[in-house]
Order: sequence, then structure tokens, then C-alpha cells
Amino acid sequence: MVSGFELRVLSWNVQGAVPPNGSIERIENQIEFLEKGVNLPDVVMLNEVTTIQRERWRESLAEIGYTEIVDTLEWAAELRESAVPPHQDYNHVNGNLIALHESSDASELTRLSPSIRYGPWENADLKDWNTNLPEKILNASITQGEREIELWNVRAVPGSMHGEEKIKILENTYNRIMKGTESPCVLAGDFNSPKEELADGTTIPWRHDQEGELAQRWREAELKILRGLEEKGMVDTFRAEHGYGELDVLDVSHATRTKHPESVIPTEVEGKRFDHMIASKELDSQDCYYEHAGFNYSDHAPLIAEFNT
Repeated sequence: MVSGFELRVLSWNVQGAVPPNGSIERIENQIEFLEKGVNLPDVVMLNEVTTIQRERWRESLAEIGYTEIVDTLEWAAELRESAVPPHQDYNHVNGNLIALHESSDASELTRLSPSIRYGPWENADLKDWNTNLPEKILNASITQGEREIELWNVRAVPGSMHGEEKIKILENTYNRIMKGTESPCVLAGDFNSPKEELADGTTIPWRHDQEGELAQRWREAELKILRGLEEKGMVDTFRAEHGYGELDVLDVSHATRTKHPESVIPTEVEGKRFDHMIASKELDSQDCYYEHAGFNYSDHAPLIAEFNT
């Protein structure tokens, strides 16, 4: 049933993991892109926002109308100063951010902090909040009309660098959504997966060709977050719109095999589709695409979806 509301959501890894990618000039260029390049989406969900530039990001976003902002950067900053193992082994230099534009039909951006003590999982033997990088998972909600929409902004760290932490982030997110999310939901972010997608729709996770308990858990974590949420009525908005195989649009978000992706046409960019938006069917996605121009400002192209909620 069409409510008459529209919602444009952008998800983008802004590549702020290490200096100089968190520089003021770089942030200013990315802010200008959000304003003029993609025309101020209602909701922006950003990954790899540097902790040292938290106030710069908040002030700059507010200047272009994003007056409601939540982030996990204070978690990252606090953990960065921790001497408690294992946090001295993690840099904790960046986190996630969600901002809502003042012109949007939606309102009341609220950060959610799920508990391991209370909720529909309270009698479970295992509790879902076991990652050492909690700043990579940002849970929030917005209100549009009489409807609440839940938002999950997630960045799975590379397994080659952080090992099991990658699958912990994916497992936590999947289990939380499956057990606790009752509202329509948008899950977006850089999942650092899959390794490959075939023309027939087959998803190939990392470690698919390895044996052992960890490799099996790894495969399951990736496949559940990418395909398993269909049980919850959530679909991959890009694939639902465009399908698989040879496409006439940009179909990768991280240009791992193209040195200067901004200098070639979208269909010639080669790399991985690491950035995803998985949303409840009832939000009625109308379009979903990777914005090629975003490669001018990050090594990831932003993903934009338009919903008729």
C-alpha cells in the first residue's frame, strides 16, 4: 500500500581510515558532493568517518541541512584510549555515522543501543554483541508518517587484517535483525563481501574453498547477511532492480582492479561489490544504483536507493 512518502538513502564508505583521507579538504569535497553531486539524500549512512574529524563532519553536514546526526565515533575514541586487551591491538580510528536531512518527510532520528539483557533474545544461551569493534555497527531509527523505519549502518572490517572480527560483526548484525527488528528495516554499509557473484545469481563468499570450522562459520556469516535476511522479508535492493550478469550500469562499489575508476565509463570499472543495501520489501524500492562520480572522492562508489514508503 503506497503511503505517498519518498525516501532517498545513500550508503558510502568515505575512505577515512587513515590520514590524509580524513583531511579537511577531503571532507569538504565529500560534503560538496553530497550537496551538489547527489542532491542531498534524505538519509546518509557513512562508513570510515574518522574520530579526529567528528566535529568537522557534524558541522559540515549541519551546514547543508543534515540537522539530525548520530554516530559511533565516541565509542571508537574511547576504545582507542583503552589499555584493556585486546583494544591496544586495534586502531579504533573511525566509525559509522547516520544523518537525516531537514527537508525530508522523515524525522526523529534516534540512535538505538540494543541490550544483551533485555529483548526477545533474553532467554537465549548466546547473546549477540561480542565484537571488539562495536563502532562498526550503528543502529538507529527514523519516523515517517506513522511508521518507524529501523536503520543498520555496518562496516565489516577486512578479514585479512582483523580475522574473526569481520564475521563477528556480520553475525551480530544478522542475529540482531532476525531476533529483534519488527519495523521495516534498511541495512546498509561496506560488508567486505562477497568474493564473487555469478551471472546465475550464485553468491561466492570468501574462504568458500577452505575446510574447517572457522571457514564454515565464515561462509555462513557472509551468506546469511547477504541472502539470509530474505526470511525477514528483506531483499538486496540493487539486485532486485538490476538482476545479475552483464549489466549496463556500474555493478561494483570498490574498484580493486581499476586504477583510476573515475576516468573510465561505469561499465568498465572492475572490482568488488562490497557495499550493499538490504531493505524490507514493504519499503517498495523504486531504484538503486552505484554513483560512479563518487570515485572522485573515495575508493568506494556510494550506493543510492529510492523508496516509495
